[in-house]
Amino acid sequence: MTGVALLRNWCARIAPTVVVLICLLSAAIWNGYPIVYSDTSSYLVSGFHLETLIDRPITYGLFIRVCSFNGWSLWSVVIAQSLLLGHVVGRALLSIGFRNPWVRSGIIGTAALLTGLPFVCGQLITDVFTPTLLFTLYLLLFCQDLARGERVRFAAIFLLVFAMHMSHIALTILLLVVAFIQQWRSKNPFSAKHWWANMGMVLALAIVGTLAMGVALAKSKNTFFAASMAGSGILQRYLQEHCATEHYHLCAYIDQIPRSADAFLWGDNTVLNTFSDRQEMNAELGAIVRGSFREPTFIGMHITSALSASAEQLTRFAVGDGNGDFHQGTQLYERVALFIPSEIRAFNSSRQMQVEAFQGPLRTANWFYNFMMLAGLLVVGVIRIFFWSRLRNKPYMGPFILFLLIGFVVTASSNASLVMVADRFGTKLAWIVPFIALMLLVALRTPLRTEPMDE
Repeated sequence: MTGVALLRNWCARIAPTVVVLICLLSAAIWNGYPIVYSDTSSYLVSGFHLETLIDRPITYGLFIRVCSFNGWSLWSVVIAQSLLLGHVVGRALLSIGFRNPWVRSGIIGTAALLTGLPFVCGQLITDVFTPTLLFTLYLLLFCQDLARGERVRFAAIFLLVFAMHMSHIALTILLLVVAFIQQWRSKNPFSAKHWWANMGMVLALAIVGTLAMGVALAKSKNTFFAASMAGSGILQRYLQEHCATEHYHLCAYIDQIPRSADAFLWGDNTVLNTFSDRQEMNAELGAIVRGSFREPTFIGMHITSALSASAEQLTRFAVGDGNGDFHQGTQLYERVALFIPSEIRAFNSSRQMQVEAFQGPLRTANWFYNFMMLAGLLVVGVIRIFFWSRLRNKPYMGPFILFLLIGFVVTASSNASLVMVADRFGTKLAWIVPFIALMLLVALRTPLRTEPMDE
């Protein structure tokens, strides 16, 4: 093969990846800089000061430091996390029969442009790693055609993304239960001979990832669920019924406990600041949480609260949640200036620093994203009822879609039930519904393989 032919072949292989990357980064490109959140400040200091903070592991901070080339640019960070997600989604599409790279690129890119996915990929927080975790789990548990090198690569990706956020512990446990039930009940062609070995490998990696997050887990143990209890009013009710006998520290502050998990955790006057130290706080909150699960009345309240929060979260997926302007004098501005000094001018001139220029268009965008979610649900429903028989010769499709949809519901429910309801939590995976609709529309017109690839 001549040099020109090699170059042409290389361009043909790389071009679909570039297209997907541009689509995934379209929100950051529109903003003029990677989108930031208040938590971005904590991740910066964590990575550059090599410090495990109170409520989060050090993993993403280190990821930022490494992928920014020790403070050269934050653009390379969002590029890296977008490439990770695009890679696992593209490989999952390949595993169910979409062999043409331009078809895979078209599905992913179109889904990105029609949903809030670019705001997940282009933002400097850990949200992008939740869908990456979901697709990687699917590949490790259900994909038969992974070569040994690929399996090692996806195992490494799983360990990395698992350790990005503490919520991934509960989420992975729930997804493994889902995968087990799906494998047990289904006669799908992904019933691989070594399925249990794959499950054991994932469990081992999850244990390693949990140990890696051990310091952060110890620092924030019980705090987030107590915040959820405060938001639903369960914490206040429990204290009212038990303060006469238990003498909790929080008994003196019942009237100051807000009905908001966010204010309970991070409010300027949060009652958490009244504890003498974190050890005392964790011990008391742990006793309250455990005590609430010993009484039928409070167990019922927990279940009701979880169901209500889950239902609400499934309808909340607006972009722009928490993306304020962080001008000079804010902690985030000062840390960008300190750790990424060459980009402080670009950071300060981004669209996000002009509130109306950023949030104004998002009001229209969020209306459009809601419409696309409804349209996606409609398309999926119509195809399932009227056209599913045309997909019966594509047996990989059903298990894949089922795992993604259940993963979407499980993710929304776990976030809402264990911490709080927030638009940002819904945005992480809401794009999956239009993505599935696009995939089904393409599959109806595209011949897909029906046997695993021999690679």
